[in-house]
Amino acid sequence: MIDEEAQYDALLGGSEELPSNISLSKFVACRSQEIQIMKNSLLTQTGSKLAFQTLPKHMRRRAMSHNVKRLPRRLRQIHLNQMKKSGMPTQQKRPSRKYRRKPRNLLEEYTKRANKKYKWLQTHIWHAKRFHMVEKWGYKLPYHACDKAFRACYRAMTQHCLLQDISYYSCVEIHGDKSEIIEKIKLLCKPGEGLSIGAKAFSEGNREGEICLYDSFQKAIGNVMFQWQPSIDEKCKLWLWVHAAFYSTTKNTLVECFKNCQIEINELRLELSRFRLSGPLSNPVLQDALALIDIYDIKLVPESPLKKYIDWPENKAVIINQCEFWKKLASVASLHEVSPHIVLPLIVKDPRLNLPKKRIKSVLTFGKLEFDQIPVNISANPLWDKTIRTYSNENKVSDSKIVDLQSGLLVPGSDLKGTIGHIPIILIQRPGNKTQNVGLGSGWDVILPTAWAKPFWIAFVMRGARVGGLRESDSMLYEMGKSQLLHPDTDAGFEEELRHSNQHRVTFFQKPPNKRINYSKFKIASPLLCNWRLLLKDWNSGFTGEFSVLRDKKQLHSINAFLNSKTHPVPQCPQNCLIPVRLECEKRGSLAEYAIICVPKCKSDLSEVLLEPNCEDVNKEKRKELRRAHQSLLKKLRKKRKLKSELASDDHSEILRSYTEKMRALWLPEPTTIRHSCSREVVGFVSKGGFSFSIGKSAGTGYITSDCLSELVDFRNKVLLRNTNSRQYKTANLSVIVE
Repeated sequence: MIDEEAQYDALLGGSEELPSNISLSKFVACRSQEIQIMKNSLLTQTGSKLAFQTLPKHMRRRAMSHNVKRLPRRLRQIHLNQMKKSGMPTQQKRPSRKYRRKPRNLLEEYTKRANKKYKWLQTHIWHAKRFHMVEKWGYKLPYHACDKAFRACYRAMTQHCLLQDISYYSCVEIHGDKSEIIEKIKLLCKPGEGLSIGAKAFSEGNREGEICLYDSFQKAIGNVMFQWQPSIDEKCKLWLWVHAAFYSTTKNTLVECFKNCQIEINELRLELSRFRLSGPLSNPVLQDALALIDIYDIKLVPESPLKKYIDWPENKAVIINQCEFWKKLASVASLHEVSPHIVLPLIVKDPRLNLPKKRIKSVLTFGKLEFDQIPVNISANPLWDKTIRTYSNENKVSDSKIVDLQSGLLVPGSDLKGTIGHIPIILIQRPGNKTQNVGLGSGWDVILPTAWAKPFWIAFVMRGARVGGLRESDSMLYEMGKSQLLHPDTDAGFEEELRHSNQHRVTFFQKPPNKRINYSKFKIASPLLCNWRLLLKDWNSGFTGEFSVLRDKKQLHSINAFLNSKTHPVPQCPQNCLIPVRLECEKRGSLAEYAIICVPKCKSDLSEVLLEPNCEDVNKEKRKELRRAHQSLLKKLRKKRKLKSELASDDHSEILRSYTEKMRALWLPEPTTIRHSCSREVVGFVSKGGFSFSIGKSAGTGYITSDCLSELVDFRNKVLLRNTNSRQYKTANLSVIVE
């Protein structure tokens, strides 16, 4: 038997012996206090070094003190605690791009940015990636595309399809007795400006109309589009589509008008969106993108309000007529052949079910109209029901579910055959021009539930529609020969002109003095603003400060006949009015904004090259003297600063502000007269000018005073135009705009 090996203590002469085995749990429990002390000593830095300074040199990395993730994991919390104690902010690295671009996180980020000051359209994210965005009328709106698309958008309007999101037009619903609504709305309108809101053409709800609203003081607010609900009852609904520039004014006026009536006013701006398609291919784009429902094979939830609407026998017959009429419209070569402003409701399938894999171009199919007249009773629409609108907005299938269904297709890329969603929409025809360039600007307006705006938008884009912004809206009106949307006699139009003028002033004074245009030498009294009030005061000494744009169609036609005939007498027009006109240059040359419209003195002015005589700048020496005095004052202040350590900043800023205001007043002095500011009498301004692609030469739209018609007897429709940066007059043909 082998002797047991002697233990360490016995070898040293001791008597202590260790047991042959121990209990681990009891041993750790006895040493727990020692282990805890050791852990605390590791986590607590007792020395003067920071956490990253305790690392060996070969493990240290650059910017460890700023980026905690460069440290080993065991030292990160220690480093963060040290940073907090020292008062330095713990700057964390922003999440990765992959994390930020997840749809859920992306929508949360955009929701945070969408503040209450500026509202976003449903297509804002799509536009923000591709367009220059501007803040106007309480919205973030697309102005123009980032690429060079000016001519491309014009080609789309004339040859293809131009798509625009005009959801900044908000819908106001008026519900009550129809006759009472008509009587009250007529108080906000003026006779002679076209068909009224109670006209038979609109009262049945099969067409959309347009009127100009006035406030209680008979001051113009702006043009609104309206549509009646098809109903035979005395109580019905009226939709007003109001521009965002004067939406609040219109709403307050309507509330005041219906204050003591049993009329209900509701805002639908969050429930409905509106798109505008213009051009000859707008009809093929809609024909390809909109898949009509099968009335005999509808698989909806039985309790859904849309299912109940479709199952009603009368509604089922109307839906069949609507579908047949829409199929017949596929053979229309040009939309101006269709009855103008017709309202066509449809119920279509989810546009994501038949979305093409890549962008295609819809093709126009030529043919003849297969119907002689519009079917009766096709304007009934489920969107008038609030429960159906709410159901359509709240029961939209998510994009992820659509992707899951597409991934389960037997043949990848084929259309989905499910009945996931049925969406009620409204199509409204726009006839475009009716005289010159017939059909230019014609197309469809699409009204749909707000939640479905983006799927339909992508469906239209994938069929070849080119997207435009606010610049294209102004360009379309200009090419059609119409005046701009916001007239100068409205508050919205005045604010828009003032905002535009301030932008030009800022640009003007950002240039150095030797690069600025000296308008005094060109005898331009108001170069950066259409000063209508001063112009009207020059032509009428009894002007009180209030004016209006002439909208009476009979009077406008009478003025047009006077301009186009040598024997027609001067028409009687109200004083202090502006007449909307279109001007076309007879010869070469460009026409710019703020150009002045003048009356010739003699017939030789129209045949010869006419130049404005040279004029001296009377403020030139005053500007030099002011600059010398200002420089001398700055030298004195500089000497005072050397003697005195502190100088009151308020006095210094006030001196600079006063000098800037005086110098700007000498560059752009306040005009005292506009009519007699140059050698030819000024009768108006050009509010929009440039080269017109539709007529192939320079043209413009503007306004002239009604008091100047007697001066045009000898020249009729021949006037002179002059840009603000030129001395040369151009001959132009004048015509009145009658909308």
